Amino acid sequence: MQIQGGCGGGCPQVSAPTLRELLPEFLLDLAARRGRSDRTIEAYGRDLLQFIGQSERYGVRLTCADFTPTLVRSHLARLAEAHLARASLDRKRAALSAFARYLVRQQWLDRNPAAGLRQPRPRRKLPSTYSEDDVTAVLDTPRAEGFSGTRNRALLEMLYGSGLRISELLSLRPANMDLSRATLRVLGKGAKERVVPVSKKAAQALKDYLSARDDYVKMHEKSDPNALWLTDRGLPLTRFRAYQIVRRELAALHGDKMSPHVLRHCFATHLLDHGADLRAVQELLGHSSLATTEKYTHVSTERLKQAYRQAHPHAAKK
Repeated sequence: MQIQGGCGGGCPQVSAPTLRELLPEFLLDLAARRGRSDRTIEAYGRDLLQFIGQSERYGVRLTCADFTPTLVRSHLARLAEAHLARASLDRKRAALSAFARYLVRQQWLDRNPAAGLRQPRPRRKLPSTYSEDDVTAVLDTPRAEGFSGTRNRALLEMLYGSGLRISELLSLRPANMDLSRATLRVLGKGAKERVVPVSKKAAQALKDYLSARDDYVKMHEKSDPNALWLTDRGLPLTRFRAYQIVRRELAALHGDKMSPHVLRHCFATHLLDHGADLRAVQELLGHSSLATTEKYTHVSTERLKQAYRQAHPHAAKK
């Protein structure tokens, strides 16, 4: 492929840039021209670096000439074989396609090598959840008095009692909360706003934390008064630090999954276990598609089957 621009036959030959070198320009374009969120840009950057880095591990510096349907298909197939979740596969393919479209617009590529490729079908994976008793035991575990313990309890109660994504919870502001009515105004994916009820225990835990936070801010001049969730040092609580806190708090469950999102899974599954309407759960979770919410019905069905197999005298008989 020819390099953009020309200066006659006397110019020195310019080597084609690598995909790694073109990636920052694409990410800037996503923000400036496409208006994508910071989280989307960050995720696309990770996905594309994974794609590029796979070849660099073997000493190959990918250029646009290497960006072929065969390479894309091979990369996606390898991810599917690793049992990556369908949503993650879809996002990685979208990142590759968006990058390719940008390179076509910039005339580095003639066509999109990711267009028209069939997505490999990964094994269906049900959401990870814990029983109501297990979650209650964790939430009711006594914690150390003081700011940290009060904050950690509020984090767990809010994740389980409202089903929020961790990013939604960390972006909450006092103006978004009406604790007298036990409701929150949440800005979810795609900048879609929804009103979410909060359980009594979660509302009380949040009130306790707000009181502890106010006292903490007064005593520590360097703390950030604008951030709702604070670290032990008074800095705004990051997603990474929140993950660490939740993971440590859920360690007693000895499960494979101990992320904040597991408590969101538990929130949805336990609602359906108690007969909640699927459409209502969809609205509470902020899902744009009912199909995304339906996966939790499979978890509830599996729980019923397991209970039947364990309890019914004829369940194990052929």
